[in-house]
Amino acid sequence: MVTSDRRSEYRPNSPSRRRVRRPALWFNLLILLSGVAVLAGAWQHRLRLDAKFDRIVRTHAASPYPLAKIRSDLASMELSRESLDRELTGRLAMTRSFDAAEFYLAIDTSSHKLRLHFGPEIVREMDVVIGEPRVVTAEGKRWQFVPLKGGVTVIGKLVDQPWEVPAWAWAMRNAPIPKVPAQVPGGLGKYVVLLPNGYVIHSPPSADSPLAGAKPGSFMIAEDQMRAIWPRISATTRVYIY
Repeated sequence: MVTSDRRSEYRPNSPSRRRVRRPALWFNLLILLSGVAVLAGAWQHRLRLDAKFDRIVRTHAASPYPLAKIRSDLASMELSRESLDRELTGRLAMTRSFDAAEFYLAIDTSSHKLRLHFGPEIVREMDVVIGEPRVVTAEGKRWQFVPLKGGVTVIGKLVDQPWEVPAWAWAMRNAPIPKVPAQVPGGLGKYVVLLPNGYVIHSPPSADSPLAGAKPGSFMIAEDQMRAIWPRISATTRVYIY
């Protein structure tokens, strides 16, 4: 029986049966190890991100917005140790009212805003004019008005009360001081909130008053704004000035 070996024949149109050479084993291992290294690096990166996010969450949980804002504001101020203690005491006292279900007032002297709060919520916000601190002298007498900072409690409210004009109000205008104190209707404003040590929050004085604008060291807001918050202010209302 005769057989033919056709494997040696030349067939130009037939596909080649020669096998593709396999890559070396070391090359396969190198690719595998590279993939494992990439996966390990990605996993470590994810763990670092998770740890960083967890620290951020814990920081914000321990430092709610009011405290974070206090830190930011105090850090931007140039204060002596005594001034810093006073600022911090006043602001921390205000944060304790955030959890109380009650109305209170906050006066931001840097932005010239007065805000009515109920607990942590701002119910109403308005512009406030802050009376400039000053020293007034006349007829051998001296009156000094210094800025008020910290937390105080309202001690009274006046509405449509005449104002017995003090001597310093005339002296501020370089006007002669009457021998008998004058009573001026609305001289300090239609609405007056009394604070300790002679400080007040008042609406604009009447046209007949010698006082033009805010009382030195005190605070003045528009009459319509005062009318809006008036029912929410009582003799127990806290006021925080910072």
